[in-house]
Amino acid sequence: MLELGAQFIPFEPDRSAHDGNITRNFFDTSSQRICTMRNNGALGMTSKSLQNDKIMNVRTKDRGEPSTVKLSPDGRLCAMQRSPNTADIIFLEKTENSLCLELNVSTKSKEPLLAVEWVTNNQLLLVNNHSAELLFINEDKKSSKLIKATNVNAAWAIYYAPSQLLLIANGQSCSNLQPIIVAHSQFTRMKNFEVDFGGSISKENFLEKDAAIATIYGKVYVMVFRYSNRSATMLDLYELPFDATTVPQFKHSLILGFNGGCGIHVIDNLVIIHHQSSQKSLIFDIKVSSPSKSHSPLVTTTIEPHPQHQPPPSLYTNFWFTFLPDVVIDSAGGVMYSLRLKNEKSQLEIPEKHTMLEYLARRKNEKKLFIATLLSCLRARALSLRQIRKVFTRICGGEKELKSAENEAVKPVMSCEKWNPMIVSQQEMQSAVLIPLREDASLPESYVANIMLQYLRSLFDASLSPEAYLIEMVVETLAEAGEMSKLQQIVTYRVINDSKPLAFLLLSYEARCSTLFQSGVDILARNKASDEIVEVMLEKKQIVDAFRFIDVRNLNEGLIPKVVEAANQNCFRQTRYAIREHLVEKKAKASLYKSIGDDLYTDAEVQEANTEQATCTLFEL
Repeated sequence: MLELGAQFIPFEPDRSAHDGNITRNFFDTSSQRICTMRNNGALGMTSKSLQNDKIMNVRTKDRGEPSTVKLSPDGRLCAMQRSPNTADIIFLEKTENSLCLELNVSTKSKEPLLAVEWVTNNQLLLVNNHSAELLFINEDKKSSKLIKATNVNAAWAIYYAPSQLLLIANGQSCSNLQPIIVAHSQFTRMKNFEVDFGGSISKENFLEKDAAIATIYGKVYVMVFRYSNRSATMLDLYELPFDATTVPQFKHSLILGFNGGCGIHVIDNLVIIHHQSSQKSLIFDIKVSSPSKSHSPLVTTTIEPHPQHQPPPSLYTNFWFTFLPDVVIDSAGGVMYSLRLKNEKSQLEIPEKHTMLEYLARRKNEKKLFIATLLSCLRARALSLRQIRKVFTRICGGEKELKSAENEAVKPVMSCEKWNPMIVSQQEMQSAVLIPLREDASLPESYVANIMLQYLRSLFDASLSPEAYLIEMVVETLAEAGEMSKLQQIVTYRVINDSKPLAFLLLSYEARCSTLFQSGVDILARNKASDEIVEVMLEKKQIVDAFRFIDVRNLNEGLIPKVVEAANQNCFRQTRYAIREHLVEKKAKASLYKSIGDDLYTDAEVQEANTEQATCTLFEL
């Protein structure tokens, strides 16, 4: 499930030659670039990145071996820490005698620096044991100016560029962490919190190498390795709130199950731990693995090199360095790789089908793979109805989950990358899942009908209105499966919206279920489709009921000729006569009822009546 080297760039490995030529490499976590320094920059500095093809080559003065190399976001400035107390600003686009111009900066107290980080293109953050200072670097004037400073008590510091978050460790064992947001030229302190790192006699202090910061499912976490002499290592996740008034809380604990050196990546909201001695990688998904705070690995796998690398590189070596989110640097081979997920192999790695589908539903840009896998699972009948409903709820209710996450923070002071859950539209579900299931002759119609009902229920729970074409397909499938009672229930309890097409569809199923006819008429009545109701009554030859309906609803007289025509064709003489007299009594227009009396009596009956009248005798009493 993990593939190494789909993207890679070569660089010159570290070396210390006898002739005095020295090569050193530095990785900048903020800009995600690797910088190669030859003879401390005198022979050149090369910067490369996996994210773009831009390669930067410059030369600088040899002022000593740097311990830190940081590039500004736009790549125009570089900060090098060549001495413990100061940092040199390298103007990469301003040269003199082919050497870049430089500016030396430091904090007011001249104390040793713990961190040198770029906050913006021209704002540099300097942190020492007692202060954090924000400097403005003027590229045109080649000068610096103090913007803001704040007092801190720091043993070490980590900067997380995506959220402009500075994390400072202090306290007796360095286990008290103070988050500070560096944004808009201001320092905003958040609530400090204590972490458990498994302190013991052999490990008295919490070290910088045992902490990391990452964004997982739209929330920022501080990840802490917790060691124990009796049990295996744990990775604890502390969630940082978006507002400054809430205290960060312990949220998750990942059970690693081993001791010894390991590396960490966070790819597509998955926490991946690489164990060197066992040459295994553990994949954790805090949303899928377990509803509790303790999580076991969702998948235990081994990294596979990309086929383009021949011969394949050595894996899990001592020369590997891992950096968030997905970078692997082979210092001996001189190659920087990216690590990626191969989610198409999840069917082989995750045996439980429901868990696998939930895993795929949370991955980015994997909608086609998810839909295809869902269809295959439904065809194989590998899911229970309860599991099917959970999957449908995930893809229908994701939008609601996103909105609730956005409304959590009242006054956010920290930002991070938002997580957009997978949303599968009703049209996509119908064309890619429901229609293929319905057309599959090997599946029982009742099974397909139950699947559609589960999807309809998930839409209802998510407060989403089913589309008309979906309703029609569900009704037809239920009717074909003989599930008339279920069809009657979803219509009676208004699970699906009333519409004229739905009403006519229900009317057509009168022969199978007589109560559906009345349900269809009721839907037409709720939609005020009076003309259609009259047409339905005339089709069923309910002429008198149609007249009564017209009278009660005070409908347009334009409907009366249709009823009169139907009465002439289908009613007995007494009924037609009653209708005529009723219309005369209502003083209707003669044109509306004139034709109804033309054929009340046949010619023979009229002749017989005339003869009888002519020969009759009038008796007087």
